[in-house]
Amino acid sequence: MNSPGVYLDAASAAPLHPVARQALLAALDDGWADPDRLYGQARRARQLLDAARAATAETLGVRPDEVSFTSSGTTAAHAAVLGGLTGRRRAGGTLVHSAIEHSAVLHAAHRHVAAGGTAVAVPVDRLGRLDLPAWEGAVRAPGVALAALISASHEVGTVQPVAQAAEVCAAAGVPLHVDAAQSVGRIPVPSGWSVLTASAHK
Repeated sequence: MNSPGVYLDAASAAPLHPVARQALLAALDDGWADPDRLYGQARRARQLLDAARAATAETLGVRPDEVSFTSSGTTAAHAAVLGGLTGRRRAGGTLVHSAIEHSAVLHAAHRHVAAGGTAVAVPVDRLGRLDLPAWEGAVRAPGVALAALISASHEVGTVQPVAQAAEVCAAAGVPLHVDAAQSVGRIPVPSGWSVLTASAHK
């Protein structure tokens, strides 16, 4: 007799919640049309899209028009970091991030450096928790355009002090990108961020 397996990779992907499954099936059945058109099927697709955007906005505590959907968490993180740096080019060319960011953020940092920018990796302690004094020193340095912090480690589960890191960023006038892929839907959304990314399949 086979015993049911134990699933140990929920940090990468988790089964759909029943309500999310219903929404996905409705989108597959009724949401295939172009939501920007005015005919019947398109209006139904727009209703489904607007409902998804409103539900996401409520979870994040933002307005629906502040929510953008992308094809993946990686795409969202790349857009947040590289777009944030581009938008703040006049403020400087430095990205500050923790040393344990997801590879999506680290790859964006490498791309930024390859294009002539600077990236500063802030260390963590032996439990993977951000060194807040080092973070403050890095964020307050001249020329910082953007800071990036993962909300919880996707490998060891350490929850980062996002609220405190955000206070430091606010005091320095530096926008904060939070990669909340591991926390949205599991713990309350951290406060103080400027841009937040997450991933539905997690």
